[in-house]
Amino acid sequence: MRNIGIIGAGQAGLQLAFGLLAKGYPVTVYSDRTPEQIFNARLAATTYLFGRAYQYEQELGLDFWPGPGEYARGGDLDICMAPGQRALNVQGRILNAGKALDLRAKYSRWLAEFERRGGTVVVRDVDVEALEALAPRHDLMLVTAGRNSFMSLFERDAGRSPHTQPQRNLMAMIVSGMKPLHETPYPALKFILAAGHGEYFSMPYFDRIRGPLHCLLLEAIPGQGLDRFRGLTTARDAMARMKDVMHDFSPWVEDRLKDAAIVDESSWLTGAFTPTVRRPVGRLPSGRAVMGLGDVVMLNDPIAGQGLNSASKQAHVVTQAILAHGDQPFTPDWMEQTFEYFWRTEGQYITGFTNMLLQPPPPHVMQYLGAASKVPALGDTFFDNFGEPQRFWPWIANPAETEARIQQATAA
Repeated sequence: MRNIGIIGAGQAGLQLAFGLLAKGYPVTVYSDRTPEQIFNARLAATTYLFGRAYQYEQELGLDFWPGPGEYARGGDLDICMAPGQRALNVQGRILNAGKALDLRAKYSRWLAEFERRGGTVVVRDVDVEALEALAPRHDLMLVTAGRNSFMSLFERDAGRSPHTQPQRNLMAMIVSGMKPLHETPYPALKFILAAGHGEYFSMPYFDRIRGPLHCLLLEAIPGQGLDRFRGLTTARDAMARMKDVMHDFSPWVEDRLKDAAIVDESSWLTGAFTPTVRRPVGRLPSGRAVMGLGDVVMLNDPIAGQGLNSASKQAHVVTQAILAHGDQPFTPDWMEQTFEYFWRTEGQYITGFTNMLLQPPPPHVMQYLGAASKVPALGDTFFDNFGEPQRFWPWIANPAETEARIQQATAA
């Protein structure tokens, strides 16, 4: 069996590690934190795991939180062409539901479980110099931790990376006391698009300590009306600022936040990053090749909720590729071909859909959403496709094909 080393204990690294361990591969995960440190860390990300990615976890026996509290069964979108004015509402069902789970609970439990199942966990900081020393110990070394010292190893793919600066300033928080969404007959992901200003999302969420709660994510176009969260230092101030935003931009949902509060000082974040696609082969100073995975090679803005899903799907593809590769050497060509297969079948659509949402919707997409506000089947398709963005193509990029879909669903 090939000896595999993985830098990073997040979605891509741990899912890959469990998949290979289940097939008898010796796998070592290098984590910069213990399970306890991960559990007690500050919130670093929030996201919703859609159906197929969630199923991959279930198949590996990693769904330790099966309760219904964190599920969403559909979506509810408000489009606002001016602050405080809702022009359009679209609802739709997510047929293959997933969940939103506190990643601190998830990764801490997974890391401990990986060791319990016989995997090797090494807790240490790894920089480029340490990676140089560790890589020769393994037949294949994968880098899944997107820290700055590793980014220099992986070349930016300019042809697949249209952005050179952050497209949104982000604010996320886990809150208690938020009222349920009553506009849909099912638990739903709530989206509000404030044209020219940014977006706001809320979702049912499973907190690491308190169980079923809600999570909020706000994506502000830099310098515009939603961009109010710089310089905040306390959870109380962050929550007050979020309530002010809702009052000004979407007063019809303001009441949901009336009694809401961030659960603790470690459960909110602000930040920004530049969406980037990188080449999958990293070169160490010695010339030895390592393979990038997850956010290291595909870092997307969270506007479409694709980050965790992309990492899961990448891990699944790489797991299958390693198993199929047998005892052949893991060459740079193999690394390139493996990533290109993922990019061709899924990655380009994940990135394309995310980048599309970062721009004002083109007229034919607005036409589709307008029709979806009246034709339930179109709304179902829109929200269900978040879990499988490749289903949007080719029609979403072609006004004539979009019109044909509208006409077909309307007639039906």
